[in-house]
Amino acid sequence: MAGQSKRVAVFIDWQNAYRSARRAFGIDGMPSEHGNFCPFNLGRILAFGNGRGADGSLCKVQVHRGLPTSSKDPTGHGACRRQAADWQKTSPVVQVHLRPLRYRPTYPADPPVEKGIDVQLALGLVECVTAGKCDVAILLSNDTDLLPAVETVARLAGTDAIETAAWSTGASSQRLRPKLPIYHHHITEDVFRRVERRINYAHASAKGAIAGRGGR
Repeated sequence: MAGQSKRVAVFIDWQNAYRSARRAFGIDGMPSEHGNFCPFNLGRILAFGNGRGADGSLCKVQVHRGLPTSSKDPTGHGACRRQAADWQKTSPVVQVHLRPLRYRPTYPADPPVEKGIDVQLALGLVECVTAGKCDVAILLSNDTDLLPAVETVARLAGTDAIETAAWSTGASSQRLRPKLPIYHHHITEDVFRRVERRINYAHASAKGAIAGRGGR
């Protein structure tokens, strides 16, 4: 309802969002910093979406991602820690949830995999809405494993309490498609470029300031 403030929480499945951006916007073959973006800046845009405008108040941004182990991948471990710290510096509403990656016996021939990230995110999403910590939760991911969480919130709290978001181009329309009618944010390349931050966190000297300059 216009004129009534809505507390909006944004939940980001980081690896899914990062890789999807690289595929959607034709940067899959570019260096790894291409595809990085500022969760807080994107969260503000999503909070204003669906006709809320200034009535959308961003109360939380939760980023969920895997953490490389320091023993097997010290460079990746350091980069992940620096990136998480940089995100959290942008605003107190940003929370980063890191979960150790699982390494297979065949590593490094086979890369490590995320384990439990989707469950962790799903529980946080459902709890945030059902415990009254937000009025609207927005999920940025096209991982179908998260569909049950979206549909659970819609069933328990109503379809106005949950929204989905994904990168969108003329050639890419990958998104979650819940059974119930739920608002979806089509995030265009123009919006992506506004929040993109090409920072290579593998460098120990990487400086963030991601809420301000682009780091390019």
